[in-house]
Amino acid sequence: MANYEVTITDGVGSRTMNLGTYTVSATSAPGYDLSTLTPTSYTVDATSQTGAFTLSANGTLTINFNETGEAGGIPITAGSVAMTNSTGETQYGTVTQIDTNGVATFNNVPYGSAQAPYTLYFKQLTSDATHNIYPGVFMVNMGAQTQTKYVQNTPITSLQNFTLTDANYTDLPINSATLSFAENA
Repeated sequence: MANYEVTITDGVGSRTMNLGTYTVSATSAPGYDLSTLTPTSYTVDATSQTGAFTLSANGTLTINFNETGEAGGIPITAGSVAMTNSTGETQYGTVTQIDTNGVATFNNVPYGSAQAPYTLYFKQLTSDATHNIYPGVFMVNMGAQTQTKYVQNTPITSLQNFTLTDANYTDLPINSATLSFAENA
């Protein structure tokens, strides 16, 4: 009876194996619940060459999008964000919506420890009508089962040019003045 250990690196591994049916278990996968391995049986025959397995994690990441990128900032009111690779080119899972409080919650994410966190990458895809999208990809080091990340979305601004002239004498510029603008609620 043969027993094999296959080292998985970046999601892949390989091993020459004898023909037969094997019971499969995961013995090391930081940030994942090893009891969720699926499938738990694998058959090697003359034609099989690929086995696909899955594990589930049980971490929770809450991402807060607001104007300061810190706790207490004015939140954006809509948008979307996706988990990606480090370049943002490959998306993992489905797009998560940002709610009216500026919060996107990712459940079942892998995590490590404070000394060896699990690194995840995210890319904001959309924002509300009054805020810019976070530029590029941002990283989260999941060092605990539950974690919060703050991401800054700056308000959209547009350079405005103003003139102030005399109401009684056409085109006579006002020499010195200050205009104050108060945003309507």
